[in-house]
Amino acid sequence: MRKLLLFSAIAFATSFIACKEKGPAINFGESNTLTDTTYTKTPDAPVGRKVLVEEFTGAKCTNCPDARVQLKTIADAHPGKVIVMELHPADHPLGHPIPGLSKYDFNVPDVSDIFKTIFRGYFPLGIPAAGIDRTLDGSDIIIKRASWSNIINTRTAETSPVKLTLTNTYDAAKASGVIKVNASYTKTINTKNYVSIAIIEDNIVDAQEFLDRIDTFYNFQHVFRKSFTPASGTEILSAIATKEPGRVYEGSFKYTIDPAWKPENCRIVVWVHNNDANSKEVLQAEEIHVKNP
Repeated sequence: MRKLLLFSAIAFATSFIACKEKGPAINFGESNTLTDTTYTKTPDAPVGRKVLVEEFTGAKCTNCPDARVQLKTIADAHPGKVIVMELHPADHPLGHPIPGLSKYDFNVPDVSDIFKTIFRGYFPLGIPAAGIDRTLDGSDIIIKRASWSNIINTRTAETSPVKLTLTNTYDAAKASGVIKVNASYTKTINTKNYVSIAIIEDNIVDAQEFLDRIDTFYNFQHVFRKSFTPASGTEILSAIATKEPGRVYEGSFKYTIDPAWKPENCRIVVWVHNNDANSKEVLQAEEIHVKNP
């Protein structure tokens, strides 16, 4: 910890001049974070915002298939700018698998942790509902379907204060990999920032209820499988109160693929965000395939 504080203080002191030399990597031992470092460089130009949609859904939710179609339509209108994660909450009765028909249980503990830690632990209007960049719609952080399109349209039209770049190295023999996160600030940020990392899986065929039937061959997409960071995220640049344009955070994180998942259908999702009493806002999100398609 003393090394981290000393390094961050040195990095801050040198941030008044452009510096392309990286600081020393800091090893965090047995945590998912392998290395962590910061430096400054000539600022990147602001980049477009990629919007993170955390959709709360469920196999027993008869209105959820239509909500997925709605989200796909919105995402298709903004190619490459909308990242969807499907969260199946054990905290809602419709978020559970269908007894006797579902082959899989998507109620992973990490979803409940995120729901309680970030989304206040209650559903104002039930599901389907979604968090959109963890911004508020009025006083609600879980947002009803009627507002999805307008909020996503507005967010995708904005620039982000962070340029996020991912590099993934996957070892199929070990079913594990390392994701390298590069977060380059393009605007001044004075809030505490965190990074969160999760894995999602596509093309999972299982049972889904509709209003008039149950489809036992429904193709689930973007299913949240696991978080590799705490529900609140992992704080970055904790000793640097003001992240100025040109400030860069780099971190490497390890992950493991569960034998039940198909790595060719998996993507790693990374987002940089606030997490305090006033704001949970996602500043930028990015995703990368575990294996190249």
